[in-house]
Amino acid sequence: PVFYFEIGTLFELGLEKFLVLHCEAGVGKKKEHQSVLESMEAESRAFLHRLLPHVPLPSDQDHHKWLQNFEASMNESSSGGQEGLAEKLKEAEEAQKVLQKDCETYKKVLAETEGILQRLQSSVEQEETSWREKLEVSQAQLTQMTQKVNALEQEVDRLNSDGDVEGLRRDKQHLEAELERAEGESAAYMSEVLELKDLLTELQNKLDGSYNEAVRQNEELDLLKTQLTETLCKLETEEGERQKVAGDLYKAQQSLELIQEEIVKAAGQADLIETSSLTPTEEIDRKEKVTAGLNQTVQELQELLQSVNRQLTKGHERVRVSSN
Repeated sequence: PVFYFEIGTLFELGLEKFLVLHCEAGVGKKKEHQSVLESMEAESRAFLHRLLPHVPLPSDQDHHKWLQNFEASMNESSSGGQEGLAEKLKEAEEAQKVLQKDCETYKKVLAETEGILQRLQSSVEQEETSWREKLEVSQAQLTQMTQKVNALEQEVDRLNSDGDVEGLRRDKQHLEAELERAEGESAAYMSEVLELKDLLTELQNKLDGSYNEAVRQNEELDLLKTQLTETLCKLETEEGERQKVAGDLYKAQQSLELIQEEIVKAAGQADLIETSSLTPTEEIDRKEKVTAGLNQTVQELQELLQSVNRQLTKGHERVRVSSN
C-alpha cells in the first residue's frame, strides 16, 4: 500500500534528515504533519475495512474512538464467523499497534519540530533585535552625516556670497601644483632609494665575500701557526740531536786521542820488547793482542761515525721538509 511505502521512505531518509527538512520548511510544516497524521489514520481505517468488509464503519471523527467502536462492531458482527476472522483480527491488531507506534513517532517528531521551530523563532527574534539596533545606529550616523553635509553646503553658500571662491580656487590650484611637485620629488627619492638599495646589496655581497676571504685567510694563518709550532718543536729536537752529535764527535775525538796514545805506547813497548829478551812466540802473541785491540777500537769508531752521519742526514732532511 501507499501508506507503508511512505513510512519506509521516511525512515530511510533518517530521523536527522527528516528534522532538518522540516525545520527548514518553517512553521507551515506543522499543518503538513497534521495532514499526514490524518492521512495515516484514514489509511488505517481503509485497511481495516478491506480486511473486514462486513463490519460497518463507525461515524466517529476521533481515531481512537473510531477504533474502539470498530472493535465493538466487529465483535458484534463476528458471532457467526469468529474462528474464520481470528487471524484477520490478529493482523488488524498488529497493524493497529504499528500504526499507533507510527502515530506516536510522528507526534514525537512533531513535538521536537515545534521545539526546534520555537528555538529558531527565538534566534530570529534575537537577530531581528540586533539588526534593529544596528539600523538605529546607522540611521543616527546618517542623520549626523546629513547635518554635516548641510553645514558644509551652508559654508559653501557663505563663501560664494563673500566672494572668496576665486581665492579658494587659486589656493586649490597652488596646492595641486605643490602636490604634483611633491609627487615628483617623491618619485625621484624613490628612484634614489632603489639605487641605494641596489648599491647596499652589492656592498653587502662584497662584504660577505671579504668576510669569507678573511675567514679563509684566518684559517690558513692558524694552519701556518700550527706548522710553525711543529717546526719549532722539530728544531728544538734537532738542536738536541745536534748537541748529542757534538757529544758523540767529542767522544770520537777522545777515542782517536786514546788510539794515538795506544799507538805511541805500543810503539814504545815494541822498542822495549826489541831490547828485551822475548821469545818469538811471545812476540807474536803480543802483536796479535795489540792488533786485536786496535781493530776493535777502529770498529767502534767506525760505528760511531756511521751513527753520527745518520743523525746528520736525518737532521738535514727534517730541515729541508720544514723549509718546504
